[in-house]
Amino acid sequence: MRRFTTFVGVDLGGARGKTTAVAQLRVTPSGRAAVHAVSTRHRGEPWVDETLVGFVEGLGDDVVVAIDAPLTSPACTRCVLPACPGIEACADPAVVWLRTEGRALTEDTAVASNVVGGGTVTRAPARSRPRVQPYAHRCTELVVCHERGLLPPSSLGAAVGLVAHRATHLRRRLLRAGFELNQNLIEVSPAATVAALFDRRRARGYKRDADPWETRAAIMEALPDLEFAPGSRLAREDVLRNDHCFDAVIDAYTAFLWARDGWAMPEGAPFADDGWIWTPPPRAR
Repeated sequence: MRRFTTFVGVDLGGARGKTTAVAQLRVTPSGRAAVHAVSTRHRGEPWVDETLVGFVEGLGDDVVVAIDAPLTSPACTRCVLPACPGIEACADPAVVWLRTEGRALTEDTAVASNVVGGGTVTRAPARSRPRVQPYAHRCTELVVCHERGLLPPSSLGAAVGLVAHRATHLRRRLLRAGFELNQNLIEVSPAATVAALFDRRRARGYKRDADPWETRAAIMEALPDLEFAPGSRLAREDVLRNDHCFDAVIDAYTAFLWARDGWAMPEGAPFADDGWIWTPPPRAR
């Protein structure tokens, strides 16, 4: 167990902060996580970088921050070699993993055959998946998408977008405030957490349903260790009405589970340097 008592979830948007939401959870005397605050504004202002960093710095030392945006960059953007040796010759552990285990995870589905009326009918092969590239993909993304099936392949490549650049900038800013990656600062995915705890249909539903309010309410009710603190009725309404607020709460709840249950990262290269998206471990069948 990691002994933290406050968990901050950040649904990170663009640099202007208009689509950023922040949630704060605290551990109750009974060991549950209670939502104390969640909003898309701080004292009436958007969550720009200065506001976000200042807020987190003022919470003390017993805090974990969970951000749902890439906190590390793909291998090629971290490379310091003056000339590229090529993907097949590269010795970087992340690139080696991508061209071996990563490629194996994204291979096309085998062609299936059926015997019909004494003859064989062969179906067409599955659509080819995107080629793994170390300048666009991280190892953890392939694990979450293709090994565990918690996110769709369309989520691959998020580490090279504008929000990702803001996330890596915030990581450096938070380092000065005492937050170290995978110690008290973690990368999460609310959709992957919901899919791991429930199923992918519900993970899609809380954003896409005709009435996502009911889906979000059902998810909140089904989380046995989550509650809303007394006097936080408005926070609950914001969570059910606004998907950014909902994601921020799930981010913070993921950090609570990470600390309480002592989740561990796979040992060895390349995840320590290449990054890791923390999600609930596979459930026992």
